[in-house]
Amino acid sequence: MAQAYKWRSEPNIIARMVDGNEIKTWRSRHITLKPNEACVFIVDGQIGSIFSDQMINQIGGGFARHVASVLGATATDRRILFGMTGPFEIAIPFSTLTQKGLQVQGHVRLRLKLMKEDLPKMLNYFANHGSTLTRINIVRLLQEHVNQRLIASVFANCDRESYIRSEPFQAMFSMNAEALLRHPLSSIGLTLLSAYAVPERTSSEHLALHKVKVEQGTEHEQINATARQKAIELREATALRTIACEVEVARAKIRGDQTLEVEKELKHIRALEAVLRSEDERNTRLIAEHERQKATRMEQAMAMFERVQSAKLKRQNTI
Repeated sequence: MAQAYKWRSEPNIIARMVDGNEIKTWRSRHITLKPNEACVFIVDGQIGSIFSDQMINQIGGGFARHVASVLGATATDRRILFGMTGPFEIAIPFSTLTQKGLQVQGHVRLRLKLMKEDLPKMLNYFANHGSTLTRINIVRLLQEHVNQRLIASVFANCDRESYIRSEPFQAMFSMNAEALLRHPLSSIGLTLLSAYAVPERTSSEHLALHKVKVEQGTEHEQINATARQKAIELREATALRTIACEVEVARAKIRGDQTLEVEKELKHIRALEAVLRSEDERNTRLIAEHERQKATRMEQAMAMFERVQSAKLKRQNTI
């Protein structure tokens, strides 16, 4: 029974050169190519047909191939070049200066694609490098070319910081990237689909952002201070109302106590007034009785005096 073979063990792998003579097993190997995968056989230096979206049997291994290799009936050099034909993206970091000396850092986003018919061009890469091509290998391969030719020339024409964020700049960058990267990419079988620069924040933008943050922080502090002030005023008004209520309650209590005390004193005064009035009436009655008795005694004395005088006159007349 044939055993399945996998050439791609992680998503970052773009292409891989496999030595067919190293696939030595007693069971034959087969591989099923997906629609975005392709492979080409290089047998004794001759490039064969390109396969894609199909299952290929007996790519290596098997008893018959083992016997043929022992008898020398197989090719001496048999290699298989696999490639991922779907589009993929890479990011190449850069650091450069503008026309006015402003330092700009960021990365270039390149969207690439390996065309099925360009898969044999990958041999130019594998002739001088390892057997596996990954996104990182492509970044290392293109980084110096992108920085020295593309980035340096494009940003050297920027005379305004705001121009870096504009659409015309990205359009110019895309056209220059297509012109300057066509040859190095086509030499390894890659096609450029799109390119754009992603600059990081510049020092002026950091300063503007810091200014905005400071202003926002000041506004937040002002809002918080206003809210705290209103809360303090509310607590102060509540405290004053509480104190006023307590004062009014205390005053009402004092007025009630004073009213009770005044009423108590008034009752005492009225009682004392009644006693004094009674004493005054008694004294008045005593004085009136004394005067009446005095008048009675006076009347009695006058009556006695008149009797004495009458008797005296009567005695004189008798003599």
